[in-house]
Amino acid sequence: MKSKLHVLLFIFCLGTFQHADAQLFKRLKKKAKEKVEKAENDIINKIDKKVDKTIDDAVEGKKDSETKNTKIKNTKDFGDIIIKHSKKFGSVEITEVSQINVSKTNSGYTMRGNWWSHEADIYDGFILTIKTDKNLKHDTEEAKNRGKQVFKIPQEATLKLGYDPQLPYNKKTENGFKRAVTDDYQNYEISKGEVAIDVLSDETIQISFSGKVTLREVIRKANTDDYSETFFEASVTGGIDSKTPKFINEETIVKNTNENSSKTTTKTSVPNYKTSNIASGSYHFTHETVTKITVSEQNRTYKMSYLINPNATYIGMKADMSEYSEGEMNGESIIVMDKGNTHIFVESAGMKMRMSGGMMGQKMENPTDKMANFDYTKLTKTGKTKTILGAECHEYTMSDSNAKMQLWVAPNINLPNWFIQNNEVIKGHIMEYSMQSNEGNMKSEIIEIKDHISKTINPKDYKKMF
Repeated sequence: MKSKLHVLLFIFCLGTFQHADAQLFKRLKKKAKEKVEKAENDIINKIDKKVDKTIDDAVEGKKDSETKNTKIKNTKDFGDIIIKHSKKFGSVEITEVSQINVSKTNSGYTMRGNWWSHEADIYDGFILTIKTDKNLKHDTEEAKNRGKQVFKIPQEATLKLGYDPQLPYNKKTENGFKRAVTDDYQNYEISKGEVAIDVLSDETIQISFSGKVTLREVIRKANTDDYSETFFEASVTGGIDSKTPKFINEETIVKNTNENSSKTTTKTSVPNYKTSNIASGSYHFTHETVTKITVSEQNRTYKMSYLINPNATYIGMKADMSEYSEGEMNGESIIVMDKGNTHIFVESAGMKMRMSGGMMGQKMENPTDKMANFDYTKLTKTGKTKTILGAECHEYTMSDSNAKMQLWVAPNINLPNWFIQNNEVIKGHIMEYSMQSNEGNMKSEIIEIKDHISKTINPKDYKKMF
């Protein structure tokens, strides 16, 4: 029989479900492709049989590119971007940019958008994060007079870009066919440089940047499909000019209220939410805890959220699909665990899809159910304290011959814990925990807490995928 902490380690590692999500994304893409192909075949089969075969062949040959071009052309264009390269690619101008999302968090800003330089199912856009406590929006006269604000990369900001410098999306060919993406496709982060927010308002967003990058080059062998990749250093400068950005406030309820080294804390309570308008069979969440998970063996960190309803027994785990699929897919996936059943809800590119854990060949149990009857007599409060997100936290430890667990609990944050909901065991919210065992080490840290969300998932709104 597994030890208590051994089982705990297994439960905590549910948070690092990158591999499962990666497999899910691959199957989603495959399934979506199959559905598109089936829909196209159905349309073709309904074409009047009396139409000349030559016309049928022409329609069949061009359908893929025409269908995709029509879909993209109908997307509203909000601006453009120009990128100048010091080597090989020269100046690249992308003339179709999606609406840019500007998210404000406790630690700064995240800005992201997509554009169309190619037609392949790989990342095409940018993600900019800025660490600052300043208001970057030019919404006052003082802010307008302050002008642009510059941030150093990587000390104060990070900027990731993905695009094809050859712009195959804009190139036409005589026979109606063209490549979805070329060998010159680039996906990189600026390693050292700076980014400036020139204008940020409800009407306009203008971003300029410059810095050092590592670019990719593909070398193909003559008369074969074999190729190799090499990388070279270069510098880039560029600017993004777009209109009507979408502002999203993701500032959290926990703020650092310490001033002049005096310790102050704020009591956070669970609001009484009305759920009378929630459809039967739906999942409703009122709280979100955003966590950063570090897995030592992978030398990587992952970001995900736990969705909680204090009045329900189900829990949710939410992930940004672009982060877990290396930028290949955009959208959101939520895994809901309810009474031993697992349901996966995906929203991407305007589509809503769902499937059960059994369909993916996996069964995930609600950790709260497994934790309810554990023996916590070895859980020890050490007396150590530290501050996390402005809240004073107390250390608890528990260990046996196989593993060691460390918890940091904030007694003044009255929110439910997603895996331990026994108030007799721990009073307060678990802000950080870590595990060390023979099976591996991991650490989970809450970096944001949101109590103002109202997230409802109605399974009837999602189409079954499998």
